Amino acid sequence: MAALPLEELRRQSAPVALVPKSAGQLQTERERIVARLQLLLNATVALALAGAALIAWLPFSAMPHEFRFGAQEVLAVGVFATCLFLLHERAELSLGLYDYEPVEQTTQGELRALLHRVPEGASYQQALAADNRTFVTGEVDHIRRRAEAFIPKTLPAEDGNTET
Repeated sequence: MAALPLEELRRQSAPVALVPKSAGQLQTERERIVARLQLLLNATVALALAGAALIAWLPFSAMPHEFRFGAQEVLAVGVFATCLFLLHERAELSLGLYDYEPVEQTTQGELRALLHRVPEGASYQQALAADNRTFVTGEVDHIRRRAEAFIPKTLPAEDGNTET
């Protein structure tokens, strides 16, 4: 596969307009996430119970005594690792629950300052105020990336002309 030129990569990752999600959209996403949480938690509990039952059954099985303890260890480690992975997947990888936490009051001033640098920042703040909600953590990175990508026009005094 051929690599894309740098300009094409920049064009593809060009920042889109900032549009805040409404409180209703955030609530819908939260409900979807909670449903997914429940599914993964149920799968984790079912796997743990099935693994524990299998480990408890192994001493009474027809398996030779020499292999029984090793099989129990391997099975226990496998069940534990799988349950741990499901819980990690549930909490961090796929859900990103931290994205929906309200931002602390101290960070909101910084975000408002960043939004003043971006052309559509004022409308973003007005939309949040109209919806009567604060910033959520997931928006912080998006706003910072957007503010860093936007290069404001320089003022005449900053052009380097010192002639008077």
